[in-house]
Amino acid sequence: MDTIWPLTWITPVTGYLALTSLAAVAYYYYTRDSGDDWSRVGVKCPTLSPFYFFGDDFRKPISALLDQYGDVVGVKNRSRLSLFTTNFDLLRHVFIKDFNNFVDRDDGLNSQSPFAKSLFFAKGDSWRRHRQIVSPTFTSGKLKSIAKTVEKSAETLANYLEDFAKSGETVPIKETTGRFTCEVIAKTGFGLNVSFIGQRDVEFFEYAKSMLWSIRGYSLLFRQLLFMIHPNTTKYLNKLFKNLQFFEPINLTANAYFKSTLDATVTERRRLMREGKERTHVDFLDLLLKANEAVKAGRPEADEDESEAVGWRSTKALAELTDEEILGHSMLVIFAGLETTATALQMCLYSLARNPDIQEKVYEEVCKVVKNASPSPDELNSLSYTEAVINETLRLYPPVPIVTRKAKETKTYNGVTVLKGAVVQVPFFHILKDPKLWPEPEKFKPERFFPEAKEGRDPLAFVCFGHGPRICLGMRLAYLELKEALVYILRKVRVVLNEGTEPRKDAGPVQFTSQGLLTPVNPIRLAFELRGGAKPT
Repeated sequence: MDTIWPLTWITPVTGYLALTSLAAVAYYYYTRDSGDDWSRVGVKCPTLSPFYFFGDDFRKPISALLDQYGDVVGVKNRSRLSLFTTNFDLLRHVFIKDFNNFVDRDDGLNSQSPFAKSLFFAKGDSWRRHRQIVSPTFTSGKLKSIAKTVEKSAETLANYLEDFAKSGETVPIKETTGRFTCEVIAKTGFGLNVSFIGQRDVEFFEYAKSMLWSIRGYSLLFRQLLFMIHPNTTKYLNKLFKNLQFFEPINLTANAYFKSTLDATVTERRRLMREGKERTHVDFLDLLLKANEAVKAGRPEADEDESEAVGWRSTKALAELTDEEILGHSMLVIFAGLETTATALQMCLYSLARNPDIQEKVYEEVCKVVKNASPSPDELNSLSYTEAVINETLRLYPPVPIVTRKAKETKTYNGVTVLKGAVVQVPFFHILKDPKLWPEPEKFKPERFFPEAKEGRDPLAFVCFGHGPRICLGMRLAYLELKEALVYILRKVRVVLNEGTEPRKDAGPVQFTSQGLLTPVNPIRLAFELRGGAKPT
């Protein structure tokens, strides 16, 4: 394993002097004219302080910009052009109509980890190749084959929460939902016979939840100042000091663990494939390796779920994924499968605790629709009110608050010119709380997602999983996990807030940190009560 350099040479005095010097350099570079002024193409471009986006929550200054200047706002510094927009006509071009001009996300993850080679960060033709190989592994047909595995973990989760209901103790809910989603991914993704819920010191889970190194305090400020000088500064420094955690967003220890574990797993799976030994339970890694072998043989699989409006198929001969790309996709599945779905389930349970009347409606629907202990796929699909509750949770608490697309060429759409190289930033969090689209946006109202309410609303008003060809491939798996979990949990227990929970009963709404992913300032702890009137012992 590579040595991870510590930062023991930084003292409070040297740190202060370094930050002061860097701030002066950053201010100089930021305020120099980039030569590509949005105003010359008619886009509003307010003059902002170099430190405008610094602070406790990046969402607030972005919302303030859009509220003051309208739904298209340009921002520039010396080396970076950004366009913040919630304009649906423009977004239709960005996501679908002129997708070829906006294939890429922003400059990607400045990391030496295989994680940076995954589908999420891939660009251009590389993205198209990755998407065509990976997408058949996430079809609805493939999901049916893993539903029983998801169900078993959901049952274990419900039994675990039932024990807390009996004891009266509160539950650290993100830790608990994270163990559930990580267990699902370990089983369905890599065929591991594991149990994470209620277990301690599980390496796979501990490394998975810490995969993205948390950058806070002076470290965060230092990186922000470097970004102001040039967006690629940290990228160059990361290459120069490749074993220094300070410049590497991926936890190097977690990266080494998963690289070693997955390398060994891939080697073993290939051996079994060569020997013609079929595995009884096929998982994501099996499907990915088989899809890659099909590409190698000139017989790429098709994704029967992709429509013309959303899908993209290459007519070129595909090159198979490299071993590093396979590792990257595997790491992406582990992280994304754990983090975003765990956050969604956490916030869904919290919302049901705050709205007990809505919780009882979900419980009643589950009892009415699910006839047996094990819900069938058709029964899960029929849980329309439960799905509305999930969607309302995602509207209020989107796990990923903003997405980006980078313009390949300068083009004008309905009078709005997007300059070449500009990063179009789409703040989902702002769209999802726009009072013009969502009256009383802070209220939890699942009826917003009833068919009659959805009819008159633009589809772009609800884009928690993205839109167009780069829509999240894991969306169907996320809904499956969330529905299974709610079915099993609510049939056993009620989720409640009381004087021992965080937040307490009758307290204000949860506050969130400025981190990119949705993270409460104070970890949420919930309480559970047995159904049928039973009291905690």
